[in-house]
Amino acid sequence: MARKVKITILKDGSVKADFIGFGGTDCLDEADRLASSLARFGLRAVATSVERKTLAQIEAETGPEDTGREPVPARRE
Repeated sequence: MARKVKITILKDGSVKADFIGFGGTDCLDEADRLASSLARFGLRAVATSVERKTLAQIEAETGPEDTGREPVPARRE
């Protein structure tokens, strides 16, 4: 699944950002990049709360964790 950021602006003016498809702490790096981009337009983004997603939520967005290694064949050919 592709990574995306869903931004919701609430009636009270607060902003909710949902980082979808990010694993580990990659979402925090993306949040920093987003805040830097907004600052160029004179907007200041300050996180007031962070909600951690469960492993099940992350896997639903990104798929099962990939170890990055090739599987070892079970038999010789």
